[in-house]
Amino acid sequence: MICLRVIRDAIVRAVALAAMCTFPDAAHALDPGRTIFVPRAVIYPGDKLTDANLIERQLLVTPDNPPVFGEREQDLLGKVARRTLLPGELIPENGIRAQDLVKQGRTYKLTYSSKFLSITGVGVPLQSGSEGEIISVRNPESGIIIKARVKSDQTLTVDDR
Repeated sequence: MICLRVIRDAIVRAVALAAMCTFPDAAHALDPGRTIFVPRAVIYPGDKLTDANLIERQLLVTPDNPPVFGEREQDLLGKVARRTLLPGELIPENGIRAQDLVKQGRTYKLTYSSKFLSITGVGVPLQSGSEGEIISVRNPESGIIIKARVKSDQTLTVDDR
């Protein structure tokens, strides 16, 4: 009697295992996954991300998973690696940064505008920065250090806040 019970339990387990292998989860069968972009080869810190060094991969996820960074190619192209990115691995959002528009130590146009006053001069950034960043800038004539926002046309603007 005990031997028959052990055989019956083994048969039930085998049938259950075969059913699990035969009928995969319907969500995975219908959804091929998400397309993400990953490095084709090692990308080193400071290297620019381009079409040539990114490839598409399929990522299997469940429908309730949040979006994965790297699904949209435009989020990656033109950015610069902050750290080493390995081939085939997901690219973390903090692993890349925007390309610097202004470089530390060079001279750039510096402007201030308010309702009643507009001042234009030159400033020397104390750090490199990309569009929208607020960086420290030195006025070479007075030596005063102020905060300025980097604009897309490689100028620096002082906010009146």
